[in-house]
Amino acid sequence: MNETNLLLVCSQKQAEELKALLSLSANNFVITHIEKSGNEVLRKVNQVLPDIVITDYALEDMTGYDLAVKIEELKICPTIILANSFQSDNIDELKKGSLDIFCITKPVNKQVLIHTAELAVRLSHKFRDMEQKVVNLQYQIEERKNVDRARGILMKKFNMDEESAYNNLRKKAMDSGRTINDIAKTIIQLFEKFKEE
Repeated sequence: MNETNLLLVCSQKQAEELKALLSLSANNFVITHIEKSGNEVLRKVNQVLPDIVITDYALEDMTGYDLAVKIEELKICPTIILANSFQSDNIDELKKGSLDIFCITKPVNKQVLIHTAELAVRLSHKFRDMEQKVVNLQYQIEERKNVDRARGILMKKFNMDEESAYNNLRKKAMDSGRTINDIAKTIIQLFEKFKEE
């Protein structure tokens, strides 16, 4: 069973309560760190890379919401904020555009805590996977455009047919140990420079 690494930001008393609630779960929640300061968490979160941060709303140096926003900007993990009903209403209004900030109203219910933590981690992983797929697709589109443009330049300048131009790009890439995209970009840059002169 996979471990879900948690970083808690709260008092020691609340941390003990959360540990007790999470220990009743069938899931493998592992509390890696317990902090009281939002700034300390921001220093640690890049090193520890938790799956989720659970924070109290009232911290020594900032609100749990401010901490959650900063963690979201770092794109590390989702954050669950534990708040009273007034704070919870305020958070719900503020976090409308967020995918990584969740709020649970105190007193904390075991099922709500476990369900929210599991959901937050699952959604976060899916979202990160989708982001990576988008980046990969963008790279493939850029590569395709560069290769097509470089192939067109070779066809025009050296009277090659389409297949010969592509094979020429591929051979240059293999011979130089570079990607076909790098070779295509180099040809495009040389062509642009040649046009300017």
